[in-house]
Amino acid sequence: MKFAQSVFENEVELLKSHAEHTRSLMEEFIGEPEKNQGFFQSMAKNAVAAQERNVRFAQNLLENGTELLKVHGESTRSLMQTLAEQSRKQQEAFQTLARETWDAYLGFFSSPFSYYQQALETAESIAWQGVETAQKTTRQGMEAAQKATQVENNV
Repeated sequence: MKFAQSVFENEVELLKSHAEHTRSLMEEFIGEPEKNQGFFQSMAKNAVAAQERNVRFAQNLLENGTELLKVHGESTRSLMQTLAEQSRKQQEAFQTLARETWDAYLGFFSSPFSYYQQALETAESIAWQGVETAQKTTRQGMEAAQKATQVENNV
């Protein structure tokens, strides 16, 4: 915005200056025809001055334009870095959300199976305890029978 305003203001000043010098030349040319030599010298000086103003205007336009491009470049770079950082953060958040959602679904679907697995493990443990108890009881019964047989043989 400042660049456009500067260009416009410089162009207006340049046009005002050209208009003033042209009016002054016309007045000299019409008012004193016998001084045509002076008129042409004045016209040449004014043309050189106008050219110098045009050069200054062009230099100013280039300098302001270059500065504007530099500022816009820096702003764009900063904006792109911010955008990249925000994009990375969004990706991380999405990955975390997806991972937690997946874990929740796995937990939901595996919970009935884990219940049945736990029930089977409990039943297996009870069965083994029953087998061990039966073995122990059988051993004790065999030992009692052997003792009874020995007592009968001794009597």
